[in-house]
Amino acid sequence: MRVNFPCDVRRAFTLIEILAVISIVAVLVALGIAAWQPMIARAEGASCLAHMRSLHTSLAAYVQDVGHWPQEPETDSADIDAAWWINEMKPYGATEEVWMCPTIKRAQLSMPENDRWKIHYSPGMFGPLPSDPFKFSTQPWLVEITGMHGHGPNVCFPDGSIRPLDDLLGKK
Repeated sequence: MRVNFPCDVRRAFTLIEILAVISIVAVLVALGIAAWQPMIARAEGASCLAHMRSLHTSLAAYVQDVGHWPQEPETDSADIDAAWWINEMKPYGATEEVWMCPTIKRAQLSMPENDRWKIHYSPGMFGPLPSDPFKFSTQPWLVEITGMHGHGPNVCFPDGSIRPLDDLLGKK
């Protein structure tokens, strides 16, 4: 015996079909997230290198313009040091954002605002002579404050080259 349904009755999805679609979507999202993390890390690493190159260019412009390396005032506060560097280098294109590594910035989001580092690159200290920052080709101009890119902190040299500390120390 055959039952005829009126033509306006639509076939609904079964619970099994809905669960199958949800599980397939969940697997695809999990795979997407797993593939997304390395891409984010690479992009942040490239941005960090670009920030260090920009800071190198700003410092070189400062040395050429003023005739010596920026002479930081003596203080015991890291916050005052950070504010001084940001303000001193701002006319040379080094904005507050350039002083921040995106990876470190993301890692600090869970920290209270007062505990976060204001700059993520530590400038070298040189004397007031124009030649002081260029005396030794291996004396860093900038060092990243942490090694969150997988190969130790990035180090920027007078010629503008940037290398991870692990490479400089011969670690693999």
